[in-house]
Amino acid sequence: MYKQNQNIQEIVLRTTVESETDIQSLDFSKMEFHEFDFSGKKFTGCRFAGTKFINSDFSKSRFRMCFFDEACFENCKLTNTDVQFSCFAGSKIENCDFKNSDLLHNNFNGITCDNTTFNDSDLYNSCFVLASLNKTTFQNCNLKKVIFFRIFKTECSFKYSNTREAIFSEGDEPE
Repeated sequence: MYKQNQNIQEIVLRTTVESETDIQSLDFSKMEFHEFDFSGKKFTGCRFAGTKFINSDFSKSRFRMCFFDEACFENCKLTNTDVQFSCFAGSKIENCDFKNSDLLHNNFNGITCDNTTFNDSDLYNSCFVLASLNKTTFQNCNLKKVIFFRIFKTECSFKYSNTREAIFSEGDEPE
């Protein structure tokens, strides 16, 4: 699936993202993107493990079967994104906005999420196992079949979301 050890220099990968709309099966692992524009791009089967995204714009982008394991998102705009069957396990997400996004069937297990909003989003059948959620909001979200198991949360809001259709472990229920 991945073109591993393809020895493509980072500049070629960056140029590909800048010039192409549809990107498939590329490995962006451990790269750093500062103030980068990913908006409107389509990614399928790409790997972003350990990648750092700072002040980047992902608005209206689409991801299918992508891996963001242990990635870092700081001050990123991810509004109106469509992310499905992707993995964010162990990622750090800080000061980010996922507002009005479709985040279906995703793995957010073990993420550390600070001051981030998922408001007005559809998170159907996603998982937040052992996630640390601080000042994170899920207001007016579809949480049907979303698993919140053994999460650590402080100052989180689930206002107007269908929390009765989500799965919370004992003691993790929303206030």
